[in-house]
Amino acid sequence: MTTIFTQDPAAATHPTVHHIPEPVTASSLGLDRGLLVDLSLKTLFYGGRMTRAELSGALKLSGSAMQDVLHAAKADDLVQILGSDGQGPAGYQYTLTQKGIDRAHDAFQRSGYVGPAPVSLSAYIHQTAQQTVRGTTISREQVQRALGNLVLSDETLGRIGRAAASRRSTLIYGNSGNGKTSVVRALGAASQSNILIPYAIEMVGQIVRLYDPSKHEIAHEERPSFDGSLFGRRRDERWVAIRRPVIWAGGELTRHSVELQWDERTRLYEAPLQLKANGGTLIIDDFGRQRMPAVDLLNRWIGALEGNTDHLTLHTGQMVEIPFDVMVLFSTNLMPTDLADDAFLRRIRYKIELRNPTPAEFRTIFRNECDRRGVRFDDMAVSHLVEHWYGARRDLRGCHPRDLVEAISDAAVFDGHAPALTPGLLDEVCATYFLHEPN
Repeated sequence: MTTIFTQDPAAATHPTVHHIPEPVTASSLGLDRGLLVDLSLKTLFYGGRMTRAELSGALKLSGSAMQDVLHAAKADDLVQILGSDGQGPAGYQYTLTQKGIDRAHDAFQRSGYVGPAPVSLSAYIHQTAQQTVRGTTISREQVQRALGNLVLSDETLGRIGRAAASRRSTLIYGNSGNGKTSVVRALGAASQSNILIPYAIEMVGQIVRLYDPSKHEIAHEERPSFDGSLFGRRRDERWVAIRRPVIWAGGELTRHSVELQWDERTRLYEAPLQLKANGGTLIIDDFGRQRMPAVDLLNRWIGALEGNTDHLTLHTGQMVEIPFDVMVLFSTNLMPTDLADDAFLRRIRYKIELRNPTPAEFRTIFRNECDRRGVRFDDMAVSHLVEHWYGARRDLRGCHPRDLVEAISDAAVFDGHAPALTPGLLDEVCATYFLHEPN
């Protein structure tokens, strides 16, 4: 039996996350005070002259925690107060002393990071456990909605659904054009919940940027106002609410992509893909065609896929243990046995083949594509197509109806007539779509 899915956008929900209370003292941030002073000095180096409220906004710290850091910097003669904008202590204007400028230069040599204060690694590990992707549930109805208009057999649907519900690594394989990419995209987006991630994480004295606006989607646009007063915030704004991430990697993936990325020129750390995907889904598309060999990638994650823990190495040689809270979805048109041996493939818990559509499924896909594009459907025309262009010459593929109906629509625009599915038009578009014409 074949199930046809129709997506229901109204069914998607985006639950609100429970924000973390803001620390009101520097000591309660869980960070070394010297790191906070250095970050403040680097911020002032670029800002020139900033009020305490402006520094609080830049570092996303409470007014009281920021005041603690500035007291320490002033006591060491690293900053000085030039005046006030008339709003009390929050309006005091700070600038660097010469000693502070020298300290800022030294700090830039260790790390070029300037931005929101990081959270401690222990705080990140704790929060990741609280919002683990493995704690989410997904129902058959959610899978059906997520898969949209794909035409799949009930057997295939059941296998995909069980894999999605497990939140474990899954390999979707099969011939090109049968919807593998659509399936992994849909599974990644099936969970509608939100999580919190920090802008940056402190790891053994180093700051690693985690939040990536090109890969993370803000959960909402509501931003709390901040008046700069000593107790002006109620939540820890070092954390940002995002949709559970769905991060995509194709043929461009390299060894560099799965390790801490240290830029010697800028002195900055960037989180690897699997760390950015924590709490969500990491899709490895066209698996086996990456610049990093498939066996090497599986070997890199052989422990993480089973133990849910990854290990990253800093440029100083220190190793850090981090959560591997990711549902990894692999998609490939290669045979799994061509990618790795059984010992490696065992780490990928689910292997699901997307087979070529049956003739009945092929016709259903064709009818759906015609309805979607406003093309008059003709069952006899599809019979002509299958008889003359398939059979021993080529296999049915799930993408062919979409591509051929689009070509018919394009031809109708050029010729100035209404699009219609006819044997003659199908022969014409097939002649330019397939490499070889029928015998």
